Amino acid sequence: MDQNENYHGAMNVSAGTAAPKLLPLLGYAQLITICMYVFSITIPICIFGMVSNIANVLVFYKMGISTPSNISLFCLAIADFFTLCFILIISLGNHPLFLNADLVMSMRDIARMVASVYYGFSALGSWITAVINVERSCCVAFPMKVKQIFTPKCVKWLIGAMVIYQIASGLPRSFGVRIVKTISPLTNRTLLIYTPFNPRLVTTSYFVSFSLPNTVCFAVVVVGTIFLISKFKSSRRLRDSMTKSGKSLSNISEKDIKLVRSMIFVCCIYIIGSAAGVVIYIVSTAYPTLQGDNPYLGTLITAFIVHANLFQAVSCSVNILVYFRMGSKFKKTFFQLFFCRSK
Repeated sequence: MDQNENYHGAMNVSAGTAAPKLLPLLGYAQLITICMYVFSITIPICIFGMVSNIANVLVFYKMGISTPSNISLFCLAIADFFTLCFILIISLGNHPLFLNADLVMSMRDIARMVASVYYGFSALGSWITAVINVERSCCVAFPMKVKQIFTPKCVKWLIGAMVIYQIASGLPRSFGVRIVKTISPLTNRTLLIYTPFNPRLVTTSYFVSFSLPNTVCFAVVVVGTIFLISKFKSSRRLRDSMTKSGKSLSNISEKDIKLVRSMIFVCCIYIIGSAAGVVIYIVSTAYPTLQGDNPYLGTLITAFIVHANLFQAVSCSVNILVYFRMGSKFKKTFFQLFFCRSK
């Protein structure tokens, strides 16, 4: 189920002149109210997230993208930035205040047209989060071998392969849609309308480039995070017992503990932000009739998608707070870069 088609489908069905035989579970007026409030919250979050991710990119570049962690977090910030750009467009385009703006091409159609870019960067963010999670899990499980497995070159090749996969799986969607000229019945202006002419190709590309990677990566991150939390707690207990007995702590690195803790927070943020979207993917795959144009559940599904985008926007925006809290080097580099001072 293509989420962007659901925005369009729910709005069209609900606003249609012919009354459906079965009244929708969530009224169109209620959906408009929900969109008004949720999009009004999502838009400033997206703006904050875009600024914070630009800062993340600059800081990690300044720190040097020579370690696996810095490479992954640098690329994650780029992916989150472009994901937020799209969520901002979709939020503005479907905001009730701008829904009928007199534009040559509506922002909603622009969002649907560039959806492949969103799918690519959103899934890429999931891939990178999964790589970070697996790398930290291996660091805990095989501390002596992890540097041989996850070298900077290996991580670069992994992320490069992910980018190639996303381009290859998302590009076919562009061949299933076209832009059609039409005349506005209200202003008599020539408009450009997004029109899918091969829905099967669009849906297949959506599944392969977005639903499948996000669901698989979500499962990997959940399992890996549970493992990391378990190992982190046992490491803390071991550290405390060794401190009390006066034994050496040389085998337990404080730097590694702080890095694992920050990665746990990043993964937890990702899980919370992606859970709603993953549930929608799974349910819509199991029940294909749950579409935005469903006369009974369409508006309710659209409301869920609106909230899922809000959670994802928060997830893509707040990583900088974790880096500030956990990374003293990140904080120092940030102040040196933007305020010309150290802290």
